[in-house]
Formats: sequence, structure tokens, C-alpha cells
Amino acid sequence: MKLPQIILVLLAAVVGAIIYMTPIAPIAHEVEVAETPANTVEYNIQDDLTEIKNSLDSAALDEVNKWESSENEFALDTLIGFYDMLRKPVGAAFFALKRAEKTNTAQDWTEAGERFLLNAKYMGEQPQKASWFSQSRACFEKAVELDPEDLDIQVDLGVCLMEGSTFMGTPPMEGIGMLKAVEAKDPKNIKALINLGYFGIKSGQFDKAEERFKQVLAIDSKYAEAYLYLADLHERQKMFKVAIADLENYKSLINDPKKVKEVDDYILELNKNI
Repeated sequence: MKLPQIILVLLAAVVGAIIYMTPIAPIAHEVEVAETPANTVEYNIQDDLTEIKNSLDSAALDEVNKWESSENEFALDTLIGFYDMLRKPVGAAFFALKRAEKTNTAQDWTEAGERFLLNAKYMGEQPQKASWFSQSRACFEKAVELDPEDLDIQVDLGVCLMEGSTFMGTPPMEGIGMLKAVEAKDPKNIKALINLGYFGIKSGQFDKAEERFKQVLAIDSKYAEAYLYLADLHERQKMFKVAIADLENYKSLINDPKKVKEVDDYILELNKNI
């Protein structure tokens, strides 16, 4: 298992597990290249919902139909929880969107955007990804409109624009520009710095990436995930001893035995290169 995969395991919730509410930070994986322009693709999320519902037993289907027939917020919350329980994040994202449309709060629009973004990053084929990235963008833009002072939402939008640029046909620098704008407003915004560092790794700007991760640690010396990104960066540079030291630092800041075991196993693999 490569270190970017280790980071994926340690930093991200597996899509389908019920973890959507944490602030979005990018995951070190390569974005697929779309083979066809996003605007030539047809996709309807209702097709996914129909497929899910067709797999339900009659009792569960009756309950879902009952909740769907109601337009109150409790029913929408119930549907989100139900699809989370089924590990069907597409359904949960759809009803999170419906809730956001009903409540029109920045918080609910942000959650809907996060859910669609996670779907787009980890699931689906080209038509689905293009749709989900676009929906995520629309949700984050609405959240920014409602709460323009919340810089973390602007970071979420910037990440969406960057990660989805290939699928939405938008300039990658549009997302980077948003992240840098947040950094200019708040030089200690860890979420912006981590994302800028991550995209620095992806673009091969290792010096700039390292500077950003070290800024994070200067702000918060216990921000463990920064060491994971540094380890990824140093491994790519074939600085294996430094990468191992980064992973040891990461281990010193966590208490999860499963994560420690995964990191220890990877350290053994890195030692083979020394």
C-alpha cells in the first residue's frame, strides 16, 4: 500500500460510513481524467435513487415512501439517516440537498456540498462525477452567499473547484485562487494551508507544499495530519528517513491502535528503501 493510500485510510471516512460532518481536507489520490466533456454527459440522480429503492424490502420501501411524501424537516433528517445507515451516500446527499433547499441555512448548504463532494471524489463514473461536482459547487456557492464571512466554506468551494475542474471543465487555478484569497485574509487558516500544501504536492511544487505544512505545525504543533502529508511529500522525493521521522511524529500524536498499526506496517516498507 502506497503512502497516499495510507493517508486515504487514515484521513478520510470511507464513503458509505456515516462521517460527513468534518471539515473537508483533500485526500492524496489522483483525480481521474474525464474522457468526455462534462457538458455532453447526461445523468439523473433519480436513477440512482430508484435503483436503491428497488433493492429494499417492502416494509422499508413503505417507510421511505411515507417519509418522502412528507415535506417536513424531520422526515428529511430521517431519510438522510436512513440512507447513511444503508451506506448509500448518494441518497443521503440528495436528501441533504432537499433539506438545504427547505431550511436555506449556510450550515445545511455546506453539508449538502460536502456530501456531494465526497461522492464525486470516491465514487461513480464520469457522468455521475460531473454531476456531483457541479452540485457540490452550487451548494457551496449558496452557503458562501448566505455566510460570506465563513472562510472555511470558501475553502470547501475552492477544493471543489480544484478537484472537479477536469469534470466540470473549469480552470484549476480558479480553486487555487480561492484558497489563496482565504490565506490572504487569514494566514493562520489551517484548512486553507493544508489544502494549498496538498495541491502543491500534486503539482510537484514540493518546496511550497512543505512550507505550507510547516506553517500548519507552527500554528498547531499537534496537528497530526500535517505529518502525514509531509511523509507523502518526502517519500515522493525519496527522502525515506525523513518520511519515517514524519510518520513517527504522526504516531506520537494519535491514540488509535489501528492507525498506529497501519503506520508501523508502512514504516517497515519504507525501511526497505534505506
